[in-house]
Amino acid sequence: MATPQRRRAVKAGIKNTRRTANKHAKRVVIKGNQIIKANWNKTETISQNYKRLGLLTSINGSSGGREMRYPPTKPTTSTKEGEEENELKELEEADVERLKKTLKPGEGLIQRDDDGNVIRVIVGEKKTHNEILEEEVEAVEAKTDVVRALEQQAANEFIKPRHQTEYEMDWVEKLIDKHGEDYEAMFWDKKLNVYQQTANQLRKKCQKYLKL
Repeated sequence: MATPQRRRAVKAGIKNTRRTANKHAKRVVIKGNQIIKANWNKTETISQNYKRLGLLTSINGSSGGREMRYPPTKPTTSTKEGEEENELKELEEADVERLKKTLKPGEGLIQRDDDGNVIRVIVGEKKTHNEILEEEVEAVEAKTDVVRALEQQAANEFIKPRHQTEYEMDWVEKLIDKHGEDYEAMFWDKKLNVYQQTANQLRKKCQKYLKL
């Protein structure tokens, strides 16, 4: 039999949600890095925590859904600074080659003189697989103390060297006996290169084998 209090609650249609308000909230439990765990704020979202710590939630960029607390402000530049930026810059061949690598295939830059005549058209070139692997990543200065602590932790981490197995050494020896230092030929060898390793990977394995 229902009590009078229960009847009034059912009649009013008011549900007590104090206990179930945060029942379905996603709880983030940091089990990995202790530095992130010590600086984690449970009252903020994952994106807010990562932004405050100086980290990225995705290396591919955001696809939408970013919160905008304040309207974006456009940077104001003086007329003199704008004129200096628009001045024609003499490009050397090294600069042109660097721009070709930074541009995507199908993109281009048009260089003009003061009269508007076209001097040079720089078109982006597609990078090869080896160029992508060998490309040096520019170092970015850490902006927060958390990132500095993570970089110091990663620099002091002990990396166990990996040794080649007897099977791998025998396999590399067959590649060297057949192709010498022609790593492109090793790459196209379907019988020996059954795992389809790239020419750059094969070069590193051969150099490691020759150092033994």
